[in-house]
Amino acid sequence: MNTITRIAALGAFSLVAAAGANAGIMVYATDVADFSPGLRKDGKALPAVRADPTKALGAPDLTDTLNFVSLGFGGSLTLTFDTLFTQSVTVWETTWGNNPAGHPESADVFVGMGATHDVADWWFAGTVHNTADGLPISLSHIFNEHGVDVFRFVRIVDTSDPSKHSGSGDGFDVDGVGVFAVIPAPGAGAMLAGAMLLGLRRRRS
Repeated sequence: MNTITRIAALGAFSLVAAAGANAGIMVYATDVADFSPGLRKDGKALPAVRADPTKALGAPDLTDTLNFVSLGFGGSLTLTFDTLFTQSVTVWETTWGNNPAGHPESADVFVGMGATHDVADWWFAGTVHNTADGLPISLSHIFNEHGVDVFRFVRIVDTSDPSKHSGSGDGFDVDGVGVFAVIPAPGAGAMLAGAMLLGLRRRRS
């Protein structure tokens, strides 16, 4: 990332936050920033058909098909979006025809803010269970405790208990992730444009 791009990106983050974060429409993950799969209970690697992280992109399929990605026990998936987001995160899980109560799966959800996922600051959002997935996780506690209400990344880390699964068990399955896009407060766009122009001028001088 060149200096001009860094100025623009950092300016966007700070000005949107300073202007106040208003929630717009729900949007879904558009890119995989990182995928670090765990293993099955029997110690084997995840089958390729269940280890494609791009299957977590877009709106959830909400059907018993293989249109999801398994995290593996202790594995993690980091997703990004076309826009900054605020307010809440919703994670949809797929137990693929099995009774969720008989195959309990869970994952911790984190939200991050920064230029890239590996240098971002991260905050714990909450825990999602396959017995009650599809429920929004409020991010208000992060603002109350840390003063941050604008985010760029979602990270999902499997916390399922392997002892409650058979040998082929492979942890939490992600079908989709939805967030609410940020709508900058009036005037934030003009402030951002001015900051970017100032950065360009300083870079050229």
